[in-house]
Amino acid sequence: MMTNRVAKTFGDVGLSHAGIRGFDVAMLARAWRTLGIHLLATVATSGDRSTTARERKGHLGRGRDRCYGPSAFVLIALTVSTACFGMCFGGRATAASAVDLLSGFDAVRIGGCFPVSDSEVAGEMSRLLYRLRKADEDVLASRSSGPIRDESVAAGLTTGDAVEVEGTITAVRQYEVPESLTEFLDLKSFQELVLALPGSEESISVFAPPLVGKISQGDRVKAMAVVIDASSAEQVFAAGRVAWFPSMAESVGWKLLARQGVDLSRIAEAASRNRRSLEAADGDAFYSMLAAAKDLNTEPFDPANPLTPLAVQPVALLQSPQDYHGQWIRMNASTVRITRISVTDPARQQQLGQDHYYQIDASGDLGNTIIQLARGEGETGDPILMSGTYPVSLVSATLPSFLSEQFKDKDAVVAMVGHPVSIDGFFYRLWSYKNEFMTREGGGKQVGPLVVVSAWQSMAPPTDENDEVQVIGYALAVAIVVAILATIWWTRRNAKEDAKVRENAYESVKIDLE
Repeated sequence: MMTNRVAKTFGDVGLSHAGIRGFDVAMLARAWRTLGIHLLATVATSGDRSTTARERKGHLGRGRDRCYGPSAFVLIALTVSTACFGMCFGGRATAASAVDLLSGFDAVRIGGCFPVSDSEVAGEMSRLLYRLRKADEDVLASRSSGPIRDESVAAGLTTGDAVEVEGTITAVRQYEVPESLTEFLDLKSFQELVLALPGSEESISVFAPPLVGKISQGDRVKAMAVVIDASSAEQVFAAGRVAWFPSMAESVGWKLLARQGVDLSRIAEAASRNRRSLEAADGDAFYSMLAAAKDLNTEPFDPANPLTPLAVQPVALLQSPQDYHGQWIRMNASTVRITRISVTDPARQQQLGQDHYYQIDASGDLGNTIIQLARGEGETGDPILMSGTYPVSLVSATLPSFLSEQFKDKDAVVAMVGHPVSIDGFFYRLWSYKNEFMTREGGGKQVGPLVVVSAWQSMAPPTDENDEVQVIGYALAVAIVVAILATIWWTRRNAKEDAKVRENAYESVKIDLE
């Protein structure tokens, strides 16, 4: 349990009434070092002035005047005492300041962001959160000496320090950003999350931009934050973003991802990038979902209710993608081409447990639906129509045996593999990419679903070498040919009637391309 740090402060030195355990040695050590450096500089300057005065009187060079004097002894004493104090107390783990990462802010200004009592303070908090969103998360994490639940870390905190905070939500308060700042900061509101610390009866407050998703009490959150107020009973922090692990997820897919440790705030944010190419902002969400799907635990949360993916058609993902983000789905498709994608970033390799993954270009059956693709802004011409099948992009950390034959050669990068499959996986989002068809039609980029696969099943019919089966197959083939010829003859004879039937049989769906 963290020590109660209700304290009266003098400068940067915090003295607690809780007794010797609450004595902030780390903070005092820093204050002493700062004071020592200041006094050293003052004495050194004073010594320089004395020397200059002696030089004017012509004493420089006379042996009897080459004495050290009081200033020199003060310098030596301060140096020794500062070094000893550092040796005695400097080994204590303390968080490093992140103030230099927050342009325009110092410790005093950070401390002035709380309490949020009026629009002026709300504006300051909004600016601080904006700076934290722009700060490099890896650099910020490198400044932290550990989690807030570590008592030794908590005891050494002061305004502006970086620290890892984690807890479960007990309350959420919403604040409005002043209207004059919303456009510049790209922020309309922010939240105060009151968190219960794990294994403790104490709580903290964390100010952060709004979480995307339906947050509720009991949800676990985690963030790399900076200290606003470390001296109050309920310590106060600010974070540029918060990782979210809901206790009661909206769908089976979200529950599975949360169980695998995926930050669902990243998945929710990905929805805002529908119909755009993959971006750097997709990295964390994409790779965390890919790693989760690789070793997915599908044990039921309730033994009486086995987990089953939601069966969907490709057209559903095109019509209302917002309803399926992060959903665990089952879908039929036919593979066309498989590409081995190299992962070069060491952190991503460690996250994925390997140095590659696979992208599978596939096609999904549209049934009796015609997709009408509106041309991009500034482009002329009729909408592009697609029927029968539609491109679907699949990604997977591994391939099943019936697809991996072409990649036995480790140097193989691309293989053309046509195979009917049924896949279980997570719908990531709609994404856009260049392909030959859209280039030929002059329609800009292709838009299609991107699904992270967790399980594969071959839908190819089993092969049988029995002669009788072959004879039946040939007979069926002849019958099909005859039926096709008859259909063509009938179609030409009743072209107008068939046109009306087809028009009524198909549903038109409009998908905007950006």
